[in-house]
Amino acid sequence: MPRLAVWAAEGQQLLIERALSASPQSDPLTLVTWGSPTSRGRETLGDALQTTGSNDLRDILRADVDVIWLAAPGTLDADARTLTRSAIVPVATSAPPCAALADLLDEPDGGMPAVFIPLLRAGPAFQAAMTALDSFGEIHCIHVSATAGDHQTSRSALAIDAFDLVTHLLGEPEEVWAAHAGPEPVSPDPMVERTGHLTAAMRFGHDRAASITVSDGGGSWIRRAVILGEGGRLIITDQGVSWTDPSGATMDAPPAEGHATAGELAAWHLQRLAAGKQDPRIALEAAITMEAARLSTLTRQVEDPQHVRSMVGQG
Repeated sequence: MPRLAVWAAEGQQLLIERALSASPQSDPLTLVTWGSPTSRGRETLGDALQTTGSNDLRDILRADVDVIWLAAPGTLDADARTLTRSAIVPVATSAPPCAALADLLDEPDGGMPAVFIPLLRAGPAFQAAMTALDSFGEIHCIHVSATAGDHQTSRSALAIDAFDLVTHLLGEPEEVWAAHAGPEPVSPDPMVERTGHLTAAMRFGHDRAASITVSDGGGSWIRRAVILGEGGRLIITDQGVSWTDPSGATMDAPPAEGHATAGELAAWHLQRLAAGKQDPRIALEAAITMEAARLSTLTRQVEDPQHVRSMVGQG
């Protein structure tokens, strides 16, 4: 029965409730303690969880539990990252830190002291797809789309997840073009959490390409990766995997343990971490590509990830 501590924001009560209810009855997650950075968050979450929450992140990171979940966006500022490194149990986060990439890379863990969840590449559907990918042949093109409500996760979290999958399968792109859309203008300050919609296109050499579209304004949780190549079309969602070859024939795709909501996925990852199982970390190539996309939204020009590497001392 894994014991859980949670740091959550206002409006995330349904996310937490679904994570708790999604865990198997034979080994359920048990919420031991929780907290929220705002008084309004503690009020709304307290009404839902029927307990009193803390206003101090240190209480959560020092709790006597098996795993800690930092669900609230914008949690991992410099002070919180230092506190997180002192935790003696696994810590998961659903939001990447908002800071300049060069500053993050100066830190011992690249500024990411917690395990990012739910990472599509680490989830059950992608794990099931690995067998199909081994027989798929060369990958030519990838499109990743992900939408959620802002109560579930941030746009930055959806973006780094999508870039992580693309760079894992195709490597670092040569060129990135990206555009921001939505009522709120994109800020040049990397410390400001970006909301709205983001689309990006990437080129890898002369014969491979990828694109992503992510949004925290979609209301509900949907992630979908379409992989095109020698093997035809492979579609990976959180619900499972489907594979169609170039002739239109349906190929055998391994079954996956489907999870329809962000809360269900979080529970799956949290239980793995509590059991001592390791999930992959976000790759440097994904962070570099995401930074190139951020710059492209500001310059409205194609950006070169290799130039970003040089700027942050990784060239």
